[in-house]
Amino acid sequence: MSVGILLRQARESVGMSIDELVAQTCIRSRVLNDLENDNFLSSGGLAYARGHIRNIARVLHANGELLVDEFNAMNQDFNRPMIDLLSENNVTTVRRPRKKVSFGAMAKVAAAVVVILIAIPTVGSFIHPAKKTPIKVSATTSATQSQTTTSTTSGTPDGTTAVATKTTPVAVVVTTNAGATWLAVTDSAGTLIFSGTMPNGTSRSFDDSQLINFTIGNAGAVDMNVNGTDAGAPGTIGEVVHLQYGPGASAQG
Repeated sequence: MSVGILLRQARESVGMSIDELVAQTCIRSRVLNDLENDNFLSSGGLAYARGHIRNIARVLHANGELLVDEFNAMNQDFNRPMIDLLSENNVTTVRRPRKKVSFGAMAKVAAAVVVILIAIPTVGSFIHPAKKTPIKVSATTSATQSQTTTSTTSGTPDGTTAVATKTTPVAVVVTTNAGATWLAVTDSAGTLIFSGTMPNGTSRSFDDSQLINFTIGNAGAVDMNVNGTDAGAPGTIGEVVHLQYGPGASAQG
């Protein structure tokens, strides 16, 4: 029996309409109708469809694991790794294989560098450096330069100009307090730094100097804390959300 038929039977057995199920799950009626007809395209992908099925099963007090097993059997999706599911839904970019470096080529480059370093002093010995013409500096100019140097090098022991650099990192803590969720996190370069399921009552911390991207499969089950500030739940139970935090974020939520 298909997962769509099982979902419809579970809903009808408790006497709940599609509109009532929408209110309970916050899943659009079109998506619910498509799921009951074994059409998973409007869910946004197999991973999202699986999350919707678990959410519906919880509301209808149905056997969620049985429904998910049936769904996996229909889609031949038994033991796929999380990275494949994330790539399927455009959550992360797949790393390209790095080209192998030839040790022979490295040896040739090193030999060329050595030849250049040996040749530079030899060439320099045939070149007579031009005599420098001394520059007369008036007393007024010297005083001005002295003041400028003092102001620009003040506070540095060796008399060099100190340049202050400042970064604006972002630190995010994800805590589950209303159920489990699956979570995917990528950094500013699109590199996957975490993917997996977070059980209820657990926390994970992430930080980056520029940007952190989150995909949360059960947004109502988590609380987000950004740089020490409680940002609350980013969505509702069963809702899949995409978030960005950091100085380079285009949008959050």
